[in-house]
Amino acid sequence: MAQAEGGPVPPYGPPIQEAIAKGDLAAMKRLAAEAEQHLQQTGDVRSALEGLKIEIARHGHKGKK
Repeated sequence: MAQAEGGPVPPYGPPIQEAIAKGDLAAMKRLAAEAEQHLQQTGDVRSALEGLKIEIARHGHKGKK
């Protein structure tokens, strides 16, 4: 996985799109492997985020009486 000053950078659209546009097979394979590893480590972030938003809303309503 790519490294940033603060640690690993999860794969995201632009590098993936760039590798596809260039037809860079090695980069596509590397990015695919990094994305698979990221998904295994993080699980379903979208579902977790939805649950988090629900809890934020629920707790926010408790404070407003």
